[in-house]
Amino acid sequence: MDEKTLIALDPTSGPLERKDDRALPARVASLSGHVLGLVANGLGESKSFLDAVYGELTSADDTLAAVRVLKPSVSVAPEGPDWARLTSETSLAIAGFGG
Repeated sequence: MDEKTLIALDPTSGPLERKDDRALPARVASLSGHVLGLVANGLGESKSFLDAVYGELTSADDTLAAVRVLKPSVSVAPEGPDWARLTSETSLAIAGFGG
């Protein structure tokens, strides 16, 4: 009879040990002048939802620009050209997951 190994994860064990000392980036004081990446996964109304979020954000500050990306599938990252646009043209991003 073969021995099998069972690995269990205990969610009560506390937070995981950090691998480095990087801090979270500071929250911006204003969205004015920023470019927001809107990444939709294509399921349900994720694109419409992100458009509505953008509409709400620009109702307070219309200088917020957007780069919209629609992923080809829920289980993949944005395609190369879209990823390049997000990382070079945006300063903030929101990913929307429809279901």
